[in-house]
Amino acid sequence: MSRALFLGDSHTCGYITTPGKVGYGSYSMWNDNNYAECYANHFNKQSSVYALPGVCNRVYPDWLRTMLDKHPDTDEVFVLLASFNRFVLAFNETLSTDILPADYFTLKQEKDNPLVDLYYDQIFKDDRFQLLNKPTYEDFGRMADINFDYQNGLIKPDLRKDTFMDVKVFFDLNTHLEQRDFFKDVLVMDRMCEDHGCKLYLFNMTDRVSFPDKFDFYTKLKSTVVAPLTIESFFKQKFIDHQRFYLDDKEHYNQAFHELIATKYIPWLKTI
Repeated sequence: MSRALFLGDSHTCGYITTPGKVGYGSYSMWNDNNYAECYANHFNKQSSVYALPGVCNRVYPDWLRTMLDKHPDTDEVFVLLASFNRFVLAFNETLSTDILPADYFTLKQEKDNPLVDLYYDQIFKDDRFQLLNKPTYEDFGRMADINFDYQNGLIKPDLRKDTFMDVKVFFDLNTHLEQRDFFKDVLVMDRMCEDHGCKLYLFNMTDRVSFPDKFDFYTKLKSTVVAPLTIESFFKQKFIDHQRFYLDDKEHYNQAFHELIATKYIPWLKTI
């Protein structure tokens, strides 16, 4: 027996928005526009899918650890890289040194397909909290300002008066710190896959989201393949315009495009 594992964001969990609605009930998940489930059905291969809209790369190592523990027959892992500038907030009511299990927030989604096991994260559990977040257009519209001297230290931003989002956006997310964290997350996943004896494939959906040219910043990656083409570019070379397959939100794709990803892009990725 062998199993595929897919980690990703809204593109990986069959996400569809409901036109005219906002907030609760404005979208649904685990619909048929899901390349992971399409892959499982087309190749008749047992598969696991762990996904959540707006996910950040930081949580992927936890998801990978959880899935390798739950499904030791996993032999290939496909990770849709999340956009930079996404982050996660956490809280626990009582400060504690306890180590949370990697699967602490994990929930399983029931679906009538024996080939596929579906997972996602809950926000609250007991006295713990974990929430995905990202800046908005308005956050980027504000100006960053820095004032530092060696006598008084950091004057601007004022870490006790300026908003958390202003500090996070301009002095963490858009710096080498976020990039370094990304390299570490990739390395951790690479080593887990190396220890487990499975391949790790990293790829991106569209050209508008850019990543560093090389991922092996700290040391050579042993089990990782980084796609040289995004899904958009891959199909552009085949004269297929990804925008033809847009849903109403002009960001997510219909089932036909996910079928193409499952039957054309992912098999090509495995040949690299």
